[in-house]
Amino acid sequence: MRAVTGASFYAPVDAELRELERRLLEVGRGAHPVFREAVAHLFTTPGKLLRPTLVFLSSRFGPGEDREVVLNLAESLELVHTASLVHDDVVDRAQMRRNIQTVNAKWNDDVALIVGDYLFAKAYALAAVLPKPEVIAIVAQTVFALCDGELGEITATPSLPSESAYLDRIELKTASLYAACSQGAALLADAEPDHVAALGAFGTSLGMAFQITDDVLDLVGDTADFGKTVGHDLLEGMPTLPMIYAVEERDGSGGELEARILAPAKSEGDVRVLLAEIRGSSGPERARQRALGFHDAALRALDRLPARPERDALRDAADFVVSRVR
Repeated sequence: MRAVTGASFYAPVDAELRELERRLLEVGRGAHPVFREAVAHLFTTPGKLLRPTLVFLSSRFGPGEDREVVLNLAESLELVHTASLVHDDVVDRAQMRRNIQTVNAKWNDDVALIVGDYLFAKAYALAAVLPKPEVIAIVAQTVFALCDGELGEITATPSLPSESAYLDRIELKTASLYAACSQGAALLADAEPDHVAALGAFGTSLGMAFQITDDVLDLVGDTADFGKTVGHDLLEGMPTLPMIYAVEERDGSGGELEARILAPAKSEGDVRVLLAEIRGSSGPERARQRALGFHDAALRALDRLPARPERDALRDAADFVVSRVR
């Protein structure tokens, strides 16, 4: 079952989401036993399924009615997303996600890397049979963007990025996938070009709002609600927008705070002190306001679409993204 229940934006596409959940659990059928176990572990609690929800809602803005094709795109992009998370958890040495053990924690890094590769291969197989080459290209370009974003993050010289550099990074790592979901689905449904562009812009802005909110929650959220360890970015020395803003407001002493944020080896005590300092700064609230700005941009993009229940559902999804606690 979805980790978020009762949210109104799921209702118009509930049947498609239930079918997708069934298919995700079937991904490991006939494969190596360890992969089958990993699939069951990953998809028994599949998360919010926001991205496939975008696919299904966006596909309603065109005359195309091939439900199977839209399901294939939704499954492909959800597998791309999951594969990237499995690999990211190896890089980040993460132990928990969605309140369950990561694949690398439950098995080991080698298994996690192969499971991620397997999921990518499954995603490509589904994308390969999509009827529009431009949508197949969108899936491929999205994987390129995810890889570029992750490589940029892990190979960067340890330093506090500018706000602009941070935004560029999350557009690659997060927003590109949201844009692919909404734009790709609209293309498959033969939506009008203006509506395809509007949905692509909506997806990009929504993805930016989602990631900034996620980075704020990593600092001010509750571990039980958030589903992963709060303060993980600090522990790893991975600067995010609230941290950038917290350093900016320090007149003359920002360098010292920056050095402690970027320090690669921190004790639990170090993290607790840093969390308290950043929570006491304007950083989290400034970042939240930035997320709200992207939320508003997403709603403006929706104004270019015809009035219909699916547009209202997309508005509700945007509201959820910036008000969530997990």
